[in-house]
Amino acid sequence: MLYVFRYNLKEGKSAEFRRWILEKRDAIVAGEVEGWRYLGTYFTVRALGQFDVETHWELDDYAALGAGFGDEAVQQLLGQWNGFIDGQVQASLMKSADDVDVLAGT
Repeated sequence: MLYVFRYNLKEGKSAEFRRWILEKRDAIVAGEVEGWRYLGTYFTVRALGQFDVETHWELDDYAALGAGFGDEAVQQLLGQWNGFIDGQVQASLMKSADDVDVLAGT
């Protein structure tokens, strides 16, 4: 499953956040909670998107959603990460066409 977290950044923080996310990538991967795999963080380009940034995670199964958020080091990273976000967020949980058994809007 794919967990997509979309968000806007605080004004003037895009460049700083980009540097931070690139610097912290190894720590993010090292701190992955069981059942979660960090796939990357992506920036909207040419104003073609409702949100500034998306972060993608792969989840093993629904049980991974209840796995918690990691140890103290991971909590510190998440706190720093959240410090860049302006509060507008959206999350989606998606499955591939091969795997989905319940479709939205049916």
